[in-house]
Amino acid sequence: MRGNTVRSILFLVFILLLGAGAVYVDLPNTPGIHIGSYNNNLEVKQGLDLKGGIQIVLEANCPSDQPKCNIPSLLPDALNAVQKRVSGGLGVNDAVVRQQGSNRILVELPGLQDTQQANALLGKTGKMEIIDTKGTPLQVGTMVTEGQYPVAFTGAQLNPNSINATLDQNNNPIVTFEFQGNARSKFATYTRDNQGGYLTVTIDNQVIESAQIQSEIDGQGEITGIGSITNAQDLATQLKYGALPLPLAVVSEKQLAATLGQQAIEFSVRAALIGLGLVVLFMLIYYRLPGLLADIALLLYALFIFAVIKLLGVTLSLEGIAAMVLTIGMAVDANILIFERMKEELRAGRTMASAIDLGFKRAWPSIRDSNASTIITGAILYWFGNNFGATVIVGFATNLIIGVLLSLFTAVVVTRNFLNLLLFSGIATHPALYSLPADALKVARYNPQLRTASKRSAIVAPKAPSAVAEPEAEGDEELASVGAGANGARPETARMAEEQTGAEE
Repeated sequence: MRGNTVRSILFLVFILLLGAGAVYVDLPNTPGIHIGSYNNNLEVKQGLDLKGGIQIVLEANCPSDQPKCNIPSLLPDALNAVQKRVSGGLGVNDAVVRQQGSNRILVELPGLQDTQQANALLGKTGKMEIIDTKGTPLQVGTMVTEGQYPVAFTGAQLNPNSINATLDQNNNPIVTFEFQGNARSKFATYTRDNQGGYLTVTIDNQVIESAQIQSEIDGQGEITGIGSITNAQDLATQLKYGALPLPLAVVSEKQLAATLGQQAIEFSVRAALIGLGLVVLFMLIYYRLPGLLADIALLLYALFIFAVIKLLGVTLSLEGIAAMVLTIGMAVDANILIFERMKEELRAGRTMASAIDLGFKRAWPSIRDSNASTIITGAILYWFGNNFGATVIVGFATNLIIGVLLSLFTAVVVTRNFLNLLLFSGIATHPALYSLPADALKVARYNPQLRTASKRSAIVAPKAPSAVAEPEAEGDEELASVGAGANGARPETARMAEEQTGAEE
């Protein structure tokens, strides 16, 4: 008993600390989290329907060295590369990237206003080559033609995980890279054999660096001479996610207004608050004390999920809000299953501690299976949306999975801890707190009829030693059996109490 109380108190402290951290993250004017290399301004990223953004239409053309290429067959690969650049380079979630016609790609970027950065990242092919200029330096910005110089290495031979944009010791932007596989040793051999020569790097046939080789380079290198850290990040993204199989040209761009007006957003928020208030009121009236605890857990859930969304940088759209509302309903549904099971155990004559414990244990399989099936469905939706360009589905699935996990934590773990603490304090044992009348319980302590019958039975005949059942170890005298009648038969209440005591043992 004492060990359970200590654990519950410690867990309550943990929940309070989590709640305080969630409040800090949720507040609108917090300075953010800046620890080491981790920097998060804790800003809410809104989708196209809430904030608007930009729309860009890209048109695919054949490369200059392949004027008769098959554009429709290569466009899916280009579409996949654009999706990776959008999510990885621009860091935009819930973006829309889809094919338009036979040679165009439509890109919608929520919350983004810098069209120049988007054009520079999405429009460039990003084909990196290290060419052998035979000891001749080339000026940065020089355009070379296909086949003019032998290609020693390509961007496809780089290790994507090693490509990073950073600053050197003089605060100049650079891009570091590393070759993978056999290319690593080949690059070391190439630089050893060509010392004094020039290492010339081109992006889309334009020279971005032509530096003299001073010594052997063991598979690692860096690109210098980049204008700004933003350009370095764009270049790193192009190298990391691969070159486009087709050149893409920007044919149109425009700003998009929010598809939902401000009035519609306000009405949506108002409707959500009214619905949440009705759910809270229903749980409080119908389930009383457990309903109050469930409402507190529900408020904690709202704090937690909004904090997680801000910490992970998930874009909040109408689809994501719908997923959050859905998980709120699932959290309430789990509490209803638990509370109804507790009431059944109390009606069967269980003590309050036993009813709480069995109520959670026997409702858990149903809660576990329903939430697991929802998570599996969310994972399938996420996979489908991520592989087929349906980024709106990705946003819904992401919020759904996060919400289910958090609602499961608050509905089961947090609510149970609250009930245990109230039970240990001795103020949560009366059945009226659980919306049960006293005469509905088969416990003499709360049922006057059973208490009167027990006294009469005790007056009619003395208690037989063989018919006495030991009270429960927790000090609950409710299930103590009464003595046998004058004819040697045990009364119904004594027989039921003895069976119940044996079942609990």
